[in-house]
Amino acid sequence: MTGETAVRVALDGLVEWGRRLGQVAARERVFVALSGPLGAGKTTLVKAACEGAGFTGDVTSPTFTLVQRYPAEEPIYHADLYRIDRPEELRELGWDDLTGGQAAVFVEWADKAGEELPADRWDIRLEYADGGETRTVEASVLGSAPAIPAIP
Repeated sequence: MTGETAVRVALDGLVEWGRRLGQVAARERVFVALSGPLGAGKTTLVKAACEGAGFTGDVTSPTFTLVQRYPAEEPIYHADLYRIDRPEELRELGWDDLTGGQAAVFVEWADKAGEELPADRWDIRLEYADGGETRTVEASVLGSAPAIPAIP
């Protein structure tokens, strides 16, 4: 998938797509900027992506630890910027290492990073749809990031 698209998907479809995202993101070392309201499915998507990349352990939102590393065949980093007040705080998290393209990185509440987001990335926004039974997914490729797998 290239460009930007908005698709409605059931939660099981979101999980299926997340697994494919994880495979590609891990292989290509993609930075994935996730946004959307609380409970929209950001962590669910990251869990599925980690599974798709081969990680079989527990995946939880790193709201308090801020960054978690999952040792899959290719490591995956998972960050949660919910508690960040200013982009300047990112330096304390090792932001330069996260944005250096050495591994796949999934960042929840990525909009809080502002101009510190890398130019080459996937932007994925999740929203509630149909009374919460489905999600609207908006996905776009920025810079020279690879194509995003098609949403089911």
